[in-house]
Amino acid sequence: NPHASPVLAPASQATIDRTPQVGDHVQLRVPKPSGLLKDGDVGLVVADDGSDCVPLKVSLGERYDYYEYSDVMVSAASASSNSSSSSATPEGTKSFLVRKKLVQGNLRALGETGLFISPVGFGCHRLEDTDSHKGALELAISLGCNFVDLAPNYTDGEAEKVAGEVLQKMMQQRKVAREEIIVATKVGNVLGQQMKFVQGVPNMAKINESLYHCISPAWIQQELTRSLERLQLNSVDCLLLHCPEYQSKAGVDMTEIYSRIRDAFEHLESEVAKGRIAMYGLSAAFMPLRPTDAQHLDLSMVMKQLPENHHFRILQFPLNFAEADAMWVGHVPRKADGSAVDSKSAVEAPTLFEAARNYGLATLINRPLDGIYKESHGVLRFSSLDCDVRSFSELQLDNCDAIEEKITNLCQLSSPPFNTDDGASGHLAGKTVKVLASLPGVDCVLLGMRQPQYVLGTVPLLFATPPVHSEVALKTLRAINNTVCMWFATAIHEADHGTSKHWRLPVNEKYSAAH
Repeated sequence: NPHASPVLAPASQATIDRTPQVGDHVQLRVPKPSGLLKDGDVGLVVADDGSDCVPLKVSLGERYDYYEYSDVMVSAASASSNSSSSSATPEGTKSFLVRKKLVQGNLRALGETGLFISPVGFGCHRLEDTDSHKGALELAISLGCNFVDLAPNYTDGEAEKVAGEVLQKMMQQRKVAREEIIVATKVGNVLGQQMKFVQGVPNMAKINESLYHCISPAWIQQELTRSLERLQLNSVDCLLLHCPEYQSKAGVDMTEIYSRIRDAFEHLESEVAKGRIAMYGLSAAFMPLRPTDAQHLDLSMVMKQLPENHHFRILQFPLNFAEADAMWVGHVPRKADGSAVDSKSAVEAPTLFEAARNYGLATLINRPLDGIYKESHGVLRFSSLDCDVRSFSELQLDNCDAIEEKITNLCQLSSPPFNTDDGASGHLAGKTVKVLASLPGVDCVLLGMRQPQYVLGTVPLLFATPPVHSEVALKTLRAINNTVCMWFATAIHEADHGTSKHWRLPVNEKYSAAH
């Protein structure tokens, strides 16, 4: 790339006296008349084949060259500078994924941000301060996962603290540089220890005694400050407004909610100018979740709230085998039952994914393994693991086996280049994420992987094999969605459908019965 800008080292560049290794930033020991690196350039060692002749592959921008161990020296100041970099960069995120050897098709552009992202991101919803949870996050990053998704309310602030500790440890050990990892957090949901800060904050919407919601500039400013402190960072790459439509539960009408979104966007631009965030976005429902949770945002209305020359870049929303409409129905305002307010406009309207692309927005999907079907008592857990969350799932293990076998056959996952076990082998979660990450328009699937075995059960299949062909992935999504809808459409008319004694409790009974 003739337009790549080299990284210039300071005149008094310090070095480390040891043999360069993969991941080290290096510079020439002695200026050379030929070769990629010039005096003062800092390159990145991306490979070492151990041969007797020029074993080190060193990259600079988009280009690379080969060097002897004796040609280059490890740059200490460069490593320190990169580790304390305030945000992710295009060069850093790309070099990280190249270094982790993700196969072709798994190194993806994050919308039009210039950054590059792994097909799976680490969701921190249940991340706690335990050795196994910390080990899972470190393992995921070590294998090539470079997106960390957080929120202040995730485990009451503990998730941000744990993620910050893990990132700082890995940066200090020079396993990763700040510029290589995309860190996102959120603002909006107010609960737990956040409740002690709510007094006097404008537009603090009260959902109930233990849950508030707020996206006012005053709240964003102080909440972001607390997040940065917990994360031990100077900046996050993206700050997402967290479910602003939920304020309707407190009696705020949608016109006012969009007005509050506009005020939030204006403030977020000031946070970009201060360098505390690089960009911002929305994590929200863009379709009715179910009849009793019908609140959702319309993307065209959201875009109307933005100032000129904005830094709005990312959407995050649910997609799974039970909630798949965003992939194929027109994105228009909808009624509580999911039908379009204007049925004629829905026919020609772009899907949410298509609309996002038209606006240049990246698309991240959440809840890939936890589907919601209308007013069912629990979630539909698309995982073969017989663990604690299984008790809240409407899908039993035999249902999961049937789904896994169908995915394996439709995507030919037991054949090269995937080479998984035949049929149902207890790996529904990994295969589910493989399908979702291969869908057209999906930039990244956010997955909770708080145990090392969860990481190992998903990441290798995602990173070490190419994506499923997008048309096959879409066909598989439709097939499994049809199966799920058929099961549930039949079951809701039965007193006992065979997988749960309380299939569809009245709304006012479901939670009391669960406890």
